[in-house]
Amino acid sequence: MADQDLHSVGQADFAGQAVSVGAARVWANGLLDGHVADDVRESAVLLLSELVTNAVIHSESGRRPGGQVTVFLAVGDGTAYCEVIDDGSDTSVPGIREATLEGDGGRGLWMVNAMADAWGFHHDDEAGNAVWFRMGTRPAMAHAVSCSNAAAAS
Repeated sequence: MADQDLHSVGQADFAGQAVSVGAARVWANGLLDGHVADDVRESAVLLLSELVTNAVIHSESGRRPGGQVTVFLAVGDGTAYCEVIDDGSDTSVPGIREATLEGDGGRGLWMVNAMADAWGFHHDDEAGNAVWFRMGTRPAMAHAVSCSNAAAAS
């Protein structure tokens, strides 16, 4: 699906604090409701919350006073597109880490990779990091098989 097939349904700024994860979920759930199938909406909101959590924990958005996370949502033909923009980091860029059974983290981008139809990120020294994903272009069963195969491979 081409980007021109998408239309924006909203953009919002959230404080770079853990409490913003829930606020972003509620906001996104309300905007996506009625625009995409329930399974796409629920999965998109889950992945969005993972990305906002990552932004708060791993970027300057959560490390400095006044840091913020910007969330952009677009839809089109049953597809949801989400982009989470943070204040960047001098020490890391987004990447899939190997999750361990004992570890508290490392699953956010792994989940995005397993569940989204497509995803990626770009970094700008001034603007920060932007991580995006798209879902809804594959049938729901393909997501289940993708997640099942990814879990079996780990």
